[in-house]
Amino acid sequence: MLPAQGAKAPVKIVGDSHKLILFSDGTVGGWGDSRDGQLGPRSAIPNVRGQATAFVPIAVPRPAVDIAAGGRSSYVLLDDGTVVAFGYGTEGQLGCGEPCLAGSETPVPVAGLRDVVSLAARQSLAFAVHRDGSISTWGDRKNATPVRFPHVPAMKQISVGNGFVLALTTEGRVWLWGKLPYGRVYTDDPVLEPAEVPGLTEVAAVVATRVAAVLKKDGTVWVWGNNEQAQFGNGKRDVDDRSGVPLRVPGVANVTALAGGTGRHFLALLKDGSLRGWGNTDWGQVGNGRTGEEQASPAIPKIAGVKAVFAAGNSSYAIRHDGSLWIWGVGSEFAREWPMKANAPVPIRLEIPAGIVKP
Repeated sequence: MLPAQGAKAPVKIVGDSHKLILFSDGTVGGWGDSRDGQLGPRSAIPNVRGQATAFVPIAVPRPAVDIAAGGRSSYVLLDDGTVVAFGYGTEGQLGCGEPCLAGSETPVPVAGLRDVVSLAARQSLAFAVHRDGSISTWGDRKNATPVRFPHVPAMKQISVGNGFVLALTTEGRVWLWGKLPYGRVYTDDPVLEPAEVPGLTEVAAVVATRVAAVLKKDGTVWVWGNNEQAQFGNGKRDVDDRSGVPLRVPGVANVTALAGGTGRHFLALLKDGSLRGWGNTDWGQVGNGRTGEEQASPAIPKIAGVKAVFAAGNSSYAIRHDGSLWIWGVGSEFAREWPMKANAPVPIRLEIPAGIVKP
């Protein structure tokens, strides 16, 4: 296996109860919940109550080019177009059949995947987008090995939300399937077959959380679903404020990237390197100093010169043009958990060590 090297430039951060980080040199690391092997072999990870007390380098067979995190499992796309998975496997989410249902603390190949260009996952469901625009999916107690997703056009991006999936076609249109993003997901909710979302064209990216959102090529952001945590950014917070059609987030323009956290907040990166954030900020995840409530209208997080932004669970991350990594949002109630010992309502710099540094 390729040994995990010292951290270089961070590229991408994903996850909820556990986080994964991808670096420009193809190495991968992580932190957070380590109980199911989703950060690698448990015996090598210092922890308290199953939560890592140090940054954890993760050994993968080849340089990585993309990452995704399920609820209790991890996925890494390698530079040869294949995918490995590790962590919890009972629901088929490791994608290598019956032998992997017991889980794995070391990366195992996801069966039959070739020519993959990107990954997406949430809870026990995973997707791979192939170079030809086709999609493979596995897990969720349905498929223990990947199957090609039928009857959809060529796709370039997948985002998995709370019971539903958004997919972006190569032509900039949006498809949705699963249970509508109108609030809590119940067992008896109707399940929608894959269909195009009417009226959406020229879309640059899709983001599925508890609501559905898209970034259009003109730099505007559109959201639909349930406004229970002020995700519409329209100055309101109302569980009965629902929309089945996309609504433009007011006051947000010139956006180049959009991030949405399962912690019910959004962050938009503007062309000038500034951010806009809205939605739930109980733990300070919007980054403007506000905590314990919602940020109902887009606000400016206290950081500038940003080139990439990520929302992972109840935490937020930004990479500045100087290569530095910044974090804000939820911290640990247990003093030894890595990386933050308390909530951070404004961005603070996060230094990634070269390896495990025990507290």
